[in-house]
Amino acid sequence: MSDSMNTTPTGRAGRTWITLFGLMILVDFLLIVVMLATDKNLQTDFGMSSPYFVHWYALLGEGILTLLVGLSVVGNSLAPSMWAQRPRRVKAIVLGGLGWVVLVLVANLAIVFTWSQVGFKNMNQFAMYLYDTASPAASGYIPWLYDALIAVLVLTALLGVVAWARVRRWGMTAIAA
Repeated sequence: MSDSMNTTPTGRAGRTWITLFGLMILVDFLLIVVMLATDKNLQTDFGMSSPYFVHWYALLGEGILTLLVGLSVVGNSLAPSMWAQRPRRVKAIVLGGLGWVVLVLVANLAIVFTWSQVGFKNMNQFAMYLYDTASPAASGYIPWLYDALIAVLVLTALLGVVAWARVRRWGMTAIAA
């Protein structure tokens, strides 16, 4: 079984897709770190509270978990013993990583429903604040950063689907999918 996962072209391709998936999760983490460090509005609730605002802490938690998931996926994609001895664990980690990325994507899209918590008069104003890339940068805010995070999360989820498609049959057939 280890030969089918490590030496065949499809086995190497599956491993490559999982590594790329894990690296993209780490790119998601880096974007979250940049957002945490640069968005003064996120940090202070638009100047209404002293650092740090509750949404900042939620994004910090999301970033920490994203880092752990990314390291887990990359670490398992690079560990030969995991492929040979524990294909189920590799599959579970890929599926868990994909689930996390989808959850983060949905949460970051659903954030517009918290418009009243951050002082906007309606959801449309908050959505314009988050997604308007044409406006000049506000003090301590990079307008395209949130859009970049959403786009990279979508790409990461797509890579996760490809990685899952490559590993979902491992351990069930003589040749890795």
